[in-house]
Amino acid sequence: MKYRLRGDFSHNENCVYDILENRKVPNIEAFIHPDKKYENSPYLLENIEAAADLLVQHLVAEHTIAILVDADNDGFTSAAMIWNYIKTVYPNADLIYLLHKGKEHGLADQLQYLIDENLCDLLIAPDAGSYDVNCFWQLNQIHTDVICLDHHEQQFLDDGTTPIINDCPTAIVVNNQLSPNYPNKDFCGAGITYQFCKVLDDKLHIQLAQEFIDLAAVGNIGDVMFQGNPETRYIITEGLKHIKNGGIKGLLAAQEYSLKEKAKAPYTGLTPIDVAFYVCPLINAIVRVGTMDEKRVLFTALIDPTCSLPSTKRGAKTGDTEIAAEQAARIAKNIKSRQDRLKEKALDIVNFKIQKEDLARNNLIIVEITPDDNIPNELTGLIAQNIVSKYNRPAFVVRRDSQNILKGSARNSANFQSLPSLKDFLEQTQLFEFLAGHANAHGLGITEKNSETLLDYMNTHFDASAFDNCYVVDFALDINDEMTPTILHALASHPDYYGNGIDEPHIVIKHIPLRNILVMGANKDSMRISANGIDFVHFKDTDFVDKISMNRMDLLTVYGRANLNTFNGKTSIQCFIDDYEFETEDKYAF
Repeated sequence: MKYRLRGDFSHNENCVYDILENRKVPNIEAFIHPDKKYENSPYLLENIEAAADLLVQHLVAEHTIAILVDADNDGFTSAAMIWNYIKTVYPNADLIYLLHKGKEHGLADQLQYLIDENLCDLLIAPDAGSYDVNCFWQLNQIHTDVICLDHHEQQFLDDGTTPIINDCPTAIVVNNQLSPNYPNKDFCGAGITYQFCKVLDDKLHIQLAQEFIDLAAVGNIGDVMFQGNPETRYIITEGLKHIKNGGIKGLLAAQEYSLKEKAKAPYTGLTPIDVAFYVCPLINAIVRVGTMDEKRVLFTALIDPTCSLPSTKRGAKTGDTEIAAEQAARIAKNIKSRQDRLKEKALDIVNFKIQKEDLARNNLIIVEITPDDNIPNELTGLIAQNIVSKYNRPAFVVRRDSQNILKGSARNSANFQSLPSLKDFLEQTQLFEFLAGHANAHGLGITEKNSETLLDYMNTHFDASAFDNCYVVDFALDINDEMTPTILHALASHPDYYGNGIDEPHIVIKHIPLRNILVMGANKDSMRISANGIDFVHFKDTDFVDKISMNRMDLLTVYGRANLNTFNGKTSIQCFIDDYEFETEDKYAF
């Protein structure tokens, strides 16, 4: 098992401070003790007061207001937030919402509909639209005002310039990236919308914004905002302590099997990782592969969770109803299963292509999807990630556009020792039309000729061993060291610290004897190995159980994560095993 240490951290109960410092948390005290005092003034956001004045003006005039629901977690939560705020203060407000058919972002795909129907007097675009300058001007022609509550970074035009976004007199853009005095750039559309609601509080002489902090938290988690920022940390922490939105409650209830008591009010112990793994994927599933009707059910659950909808349960009769929150949660789980089936079918097609065309011979696997493959575009990133896991290579999954440009998703593993950041490496080649996203998960555009040049370079610049899995770990420990249980206990004591840019600590523990073992589960496919006060657990892996049973005289090295398990009032230290290898016990005899 190959691994490398992130750094030299304290081998005691204070090791978590070193972990947070390593994760580049700028203010560890603020992170450990999140507080409302770390919220920034919303008035540091440029144009926010003018935007609030414009909304109130339209509300008082009883104009029609449309809210654009952008196609992701952040878009749905921020749109639901402003909808709920308005309807609480102005119950009779004439509100409508707009949904994207696919995973589009911004105003462009809605523009013609807005113009043809002369749909609204004001369009609010939370989490979107900052740079749709052409759309602003076209809406100006039909006297439609626009408010954007966005967080996306400045984009460059084809000529290398940036759009002048505040030129249109009927469009107001509020964006933390475009506000030099606003210190938090790690805030998503739901965060900006939350701040907008606080300004509305001031205008209307009420205190309502705080009621929607749970939506701000889920939006920031779903958009993977860095929670090392004190403000983002406070919003996430406070939001998860006060889950009030009925739609979010329904999605949590649907995951009770996995989340157990954390899925029920008062949601004690709910963490960013819990939401990222069990709530956000349900929203994403509906957004990516749900029908328009299913997307409407989801948004209805977020804005009117107790309203009655015609039942869509199997066997339902005419006149049967369900409340929106329960229907959204049920169909979300069904769609997630449907998405998984679509993904498996797509993976069969992709793996056949890789084998038929011998694509795995390259140090970068580029798979082109054609219309005949009938693979939903929304699955591109998931497929690319699966290729990385299966073939231990960085991967592109692309489609050819009308200009013969290959566009799609790139994925990589940070555990590839020679290539910890794929995006940084690719930018240096200067072969791409665009690269947008995170270090190892981003979009791309490249010509076919340049893709061939890139493959040649990858094949000559790297050898196969460059992509051997090399785990990045925080500690390499010996099971016999008396401080090992103390370190694991410290790492596991604050599960809310991890997620959203704060990588969960991973550890390697060596020389574990296979003497105290217990086979678990109805199918006898899980196992617990106990040593030095630590329970090493691995679930639903009959191969692991069989191997342990056949190698009882060996020692075990594991790669995993620390956890505290409380059962019947007793707390035990656990290590979840993510990978392992056997060692011969005699090798360590003295």
